[in-house]
Amino acid sequence: MLSHPFTWLGPLVLPRLTLLLNHVVSSEPVASGKLQPHAGRTIDLQWTSTFSPPLPRFLLPADGSQGLLPPSMRFVITPAGLFELVDAGEALATPSDGLTLTIELSDPLTMARQLLTGQRPDVRIEGDAALAEVASWLMNHLRWDIQDDVARLLGNAPAEWLRTVGDAVRQTLQRWRPDPGGDAGHASASRR
Repeated sequence: MLSHPFTWLGPLVLPRLTLLLNHVVSSEPVASGKLQPHAGRTIDLQWTSTFSPPLPRFLLPADGSQGLLPPSMRFVITPAGLFELVDAGEALATPSDGLTLTIELSDPLTMARQLLTGQRPDVRIEGDAALAEVASWLMNHLRWDIQDDVARLLGNAPAEWLRTVGDAVRQTLQRWRPDPGGDAGHASASRR
């Protein structure tokens, strides 16, 4: 039986996501400063979803689990106010002494719409109140400034051009998205 892609893709992607997370946190000194008092504490990320993809039975996990969800992750806060990814087996073996963030994943189209409109998925926070306040602040205030990173690598002109193209693509996709109010035929009617 073939293993699900997350089982072999996770070990490749998770360290890179940790580097990206640390890059975003380190670009905002206030974020690192808020995390430093919590050095040594853990933050667990778990995923849940009610969405069941229409896949043939042979592609679904044999044990009936939600194997299509990303793997659970545990981060330890470092003294520098950054994150260190803990080995998955070690993370599941010991209880968390910090915080658990459970992220509700919806169907792919809803997640794409949320991404385009800047909305975040629903997140349930459980654990230490002080660390929960810091996690909430991070979710509300940290944003990856892609344009700034591209400008550092390629210069201001290419970064501005990529921002303009990205904005045009986002606006085009937003124009063609289904209307949540039920007026789904509006986009097709305006093209005639």
